[in-house]
Amino acid sequence: SYCKMNGHAEDLNAQQQEAILQLRSKVSNALPPEELDDDFFLLRWLRARDFNVPKAEQMLRKNLRFRKEWKIRKLVEADDFPELWRKYYPGDYIGYDKEGSPLMLYNIGKFDIKGIYLSLKPEELTKYSLAIAEKGQRLCEEQSKKIIGLFEDNYPEYMKHVFIVNAPRIFFIMFSIVKPFLSQKTREKMRVLGSNHPQILAEYIDKDYIPKALGGNLVDENGDPHCSGLVGHGGEVPISYYRSELMKECDRPLNDYTLAFVARGDSLKLKYDIEAAGSLIKWEFKTEHRNIAFGVLKVIKNNDGTEENYEVIPVAKRNCHLVLEEGSYFCEDPGTYILHFDNTFSWITGKQLRYIIEIVPPEEITDEYNDIIKPSSDDEASGNGDDE
Repeated sequence: SYCKMNGHAEDLNAQQQEAILQLRSKVSNALPPEELDDDFFLLRWLRARDFNVPKAEQMLRKNLRFRKEWKIRKLVEADDFPELWRKYYPGDYIGYDKEGSPLMLYNIGKFDIKGIYLSLKPEELTKYSLAIAEKGQRLCEEQSKKIIGLFEDNYPEYMKHVFIVNAPRIFFIMFSIVKPFLSQKTREKMRVLGSNHPQILAEYIDKDYIPKALGGNLVDENGDPHCSGLVGHGGEVPISYYRSELMKECDRPLNDYTLAFVARGDSLKLKYDIEAAGSLIKWEFKTEHRNIAFGVLKVIKNNDGTEENYEVIPVAKRNCHLVLEEGSYFCEDPGTYILHFDNTFSWITGKQLRYIIEIVPPEEITDEYNDIIKPSSDDEASGNGDDE
């Protein structure tokens, strides 16, 4: 049994202190010393699960697996974002609110979603988006040493407040559709501001951190009141950034491909036992007429003896009926991996699939694979368009 408690590092009762000790003991073999010895870090997971230690441990271990697979923290530390993202993703952190929480400016009106989508692989888009959250987390960790009350009861939730300014009419129509699917906590954090937005923003944020275009004093180095030099100017993405493989055609004879038919509402799972760490799984495939979803699963054996399929490359729709789909996954660990072709979303149409799968052992990996095995090059995908 457990009881619902809040708790901050400076004000813990005996039961909460015992929960920290229990969680620290259970994950002592999994965390680096700086996190294992950090009460604030452990409290994040305990508060998120109402101080239920087994559930907090499960949540934390899943996060560790996620961090290992996606390498988000390494991406943020290296500040290794491509030029495309720096220029055309119109959002970044510009300061702090009056309570010391990181402040993010996101100019969604200048976001060329189609252009970004055609220029980045789905996995890259996911990784860079997650890196924004990771960057915010790191800023929180830095501030927590100065501001004890920063860690809220429902942490590790990412959002504190969302202020929507200058929303077009279409926003209210779309928001009315999405709103029922948002949690009550999330809805309470969102506010759509009217013409009085300068006064409302100033209640939470010092004017020196509010862009001049929104009633504050902040401009970028070029004097731009929209601060496009701080967050990326956004706008239409030039075609020169589009992925070159979108134009690539199949250059191998059809006899080289294995032919399979994935029935409507069904899926195809190809299982591979990888014995050597450092092996590479490569694939290329194409369907006729309609798309199919694809992803890579890793079979994880839990401490309690159970198994689960963890998505190391998320299953998502691929426009492989338009262009050849190519990709790869670098297996840091030996184990069982599943290439999952998913047609369960289609209740009408079966898909004819042609594919080639190759397993490259570590000793055969040459310079031509250098770009593939970098953390930012997990997979190449051509899209996730809609199907019937």
